[in-house]
Amino acid sequence: MIIKLNSDMTKLLLEEVEDAKDLVKNRQSVGSDMEELEVTDISELQLLINDEIVYRGLDKQETINDFGKKLYDLYDEILYQKHNN
Repeated sequence: MIIKLNSDMTKLLLEEVEDAKDLVKNRQSVGSDMEELEVTDISELQLLINDEIVYRGLDKQETINDFGKKLYDLYDEILYQKHNN
């Protein structure tokens, strides 16, 4: 599946989500702030993002922190594209 993300979300995905790079088959710039990523297994990618939310996106009281909010935004964007493309 091909997903389109802005450069901030792409950076977050590829630099902060463990093993996400392994699922990206191809990466192409589209415009000044967008990139297309060809993902081999979108469901696995969602699981990896979810793992990061659980392990790094929550504080000790299990409330969402700023990093977790960014991960949720990324997850929601991928979920939206998965169901609308």
